[in-house]
Amino acid sequence: KLVCAVLNAFVPILKATHASIEKSTRESHQYGPTDRHMLNMYYPPSTCPSTLILVFSYGGGFYIGGCTLPAPANIIYHNLGSFFATRGFVTVIPNYRLVDLGVRFPGAAQDVWDAMQWVMDNLPFLDSDIYVLGHLAGAMNMFTILALPELYSPTLQPHIKGVILLSGCYTFEDMPVDMKESVRLYYGEDAEATQRVPLALLESVSALTTRLLLGIGERDIPCLHPAMDKLSAALRGKGLSCDEFVAKGHNHVSLVFALGTGQDEEWAENVIKWIHAPHT
Repeated sequence: KLVCAVLNAFVPILKATHASIEKSTRESHQYGPTDRHMLNMYYPPSTCPSTLILVFSYGGGFYIGGCTLPAPANIIYHNLGSFFATRGFVTVIPNYRLVDLGVRFPGAAQDVWDAMQWVMDNLPFLDSDIYVLGHLAGAMNMFTILALPELYSPTLQPHIKGVILLSGCYTFEDMPVDMKESVRLYYGEDAEATQRVPLALLESVSALTTRLLLGIGERDIPCLHPAMDKLSAALRGKGLSCDEFVAKGHNHVSLVFALGTGQDEEWAENVIKWIHAPHT
C-alpha cells in the first residue's frame, strides 16, 4: 500500500521532469542467458577510461522489480540512472532473477555480480572505480557480493571502492511482513538458511576491502531501523568501520522516487560527496 501510494504521488512529478530525465544517453544490454539478464546503462555527458561507475540494485523483496517497470511507473529507476549520470557516473541498473523464476540464494547476487563483470569486460572503463548502491533486497545483494567468498573475483572486487546500503533487512528477525515468504523461498528453509543473511555472512569477514555507508529513511519501515543498528554494531564489534546516515523526511521508497524531481535529493547529493571525499 505504501509503495502504491508513494508511486502515485511521485509519477506525475517525475513525468513533469521527463524531458530532463530523458536527456541522459541510455543503452540496454543483455549480460546473461535469460530475458532477466538485462541491464540499463546511463552515460554522463562525457566519459574517459577512469569515469566512475555506479551500479544500483533495486529492491522488491526478491519477488517484484525490474530495471524498467511497466507504464505508468516506467520512469522509476530511469530517474535514478539519469540523476547519477548527470553528476558524472556511468550508472548501471541490472535486472536479476526473482523467486518466481526459481532463483535461490545466492542467485540474485550472482546475477548482479555477473552484470558488473560484464561491464568491466565489455566497456572501455578499464581504470574505473566502481561504487555499488543497493536498496532493500538490492542492499542484501550488494552485501552478499561483498561478503560471500564464492563471489570474490580478483578482476572485479579490487575495482569496488565503496558500498552504499539503503534500508536493507540484514536479519530474519527484522524483516517486513510482506517480504517474509519470498525471502524464505530465496534463502531456503534448511538448517543453513539463517547463515545466508547479511548479518550472518559478516561472521566470515575479517577485513573490508572497500568503504561502507549505511543509510535509511527517517520514516522507513520501522523494523529496518534495528536491522541497520545491528549490522552497524556487528561491524564495529569486528573492528570494521562504516559511515551512516538517516535521510530526513523520507519513507522507504521516496528515497529512490524523489531523485530527478529537484526536491528532497539531499541524501543522494551527500552520497556523492561521500564518494568523492578524501579517505585513507
